[in-house]
Amino acid sequence: MASRVAVSDSFNHFEFNPTFKLLSDSSSLKSVPSKFNFTNERTAFTSDSLPIIDFSALIAGDPHQRSKAIHDLAIACRDWGFFILVNHGVPESLMDAMFRAMKEFFSLPDSEKKQYEAKSASDPIKCGNFNVANTSNKSFTLWRDYLKLYVHPTFHCPHQPQLLRDVVQEYTQITRILASKLIEAVCEALELNRRYVDETLKMESSFQMFATNYYPRCPQPDQAIGIPPHTDPGFFTFLIHNGVAGLQIEHDGKWFNADSPQNSILVNAADQLEV
Repeated sequence: MASRVAVSDSFNHFEFNPTFKLLSDSSSLKSVPSKFNFTNERTAFTSDSLPIIDFSALIAGDPHQRSKAIHDLAIACRDWGFFILVNHGVPESLMDAMFRAMKEFFSLPDSEKKQYEAKSASDPIKCGNFNVANTSNKSFTLWRDYLKLYVHPTFHCPHQPQLLRDVVQEYTQITRILASKLIEAVCEALELNRRYVDETLKMESSFQMFATNYYPRCPQPDQAIGIPPHTDPGFFTFLIHNGVAGLQIEHDGKWFNADSPQNSILVNAADQLEV
């Protein structure tokens, strides 16, 4: 199984494991060590297709084109909670640079990354991995490394690699504008003034978090898990990936693989928007 990198941008006791990358890169690794072992009931995966929203239609001057796009967005948020955003204006070159920067960061020496080991959940920069407990009260470690940054209203980012700060700042600024336009469209779908949420919640000073997950190759992918089932806080979560599949979402009580095309953005209508 190839390494997978996923980046998410969200609007709204960690443990650093310095041996994880060395473990996953080892040529002698043939099975998942017991501390990572995760067992769950097998689930049938469906092949449903996620809704596709054309961002260019949402900001189009043609009122009929915009009206249809807003209607499609409302249905996607109501019935799915997920949709694929295309023609979003984020340069492909910026996405590629993002993944290069992420790989450089996770390739840094453990001594360099350890300075960002989280002391609390509110630390503005934190990396590592953490233990969770399954339904059998058995503790296990997630098969991933992560980096989480608070990027707005105050920007935080590691100093190395140099590329990281530049691309994260540019990417999160662009996606903040995207989120603002999507929120305006949602307001219109709810028959509210398009600036209602922005003015009520003072979105210019709202919280934005950037997160990236690195999933190293796994000798037994059916025996480990990167992230357990969960929902996201905030309004929207934007997710991009480096072309290696892995994300699964639940719809109508069934789980299926969410294989969004590269250079698109998979958008999750998160908890705050649902409320």
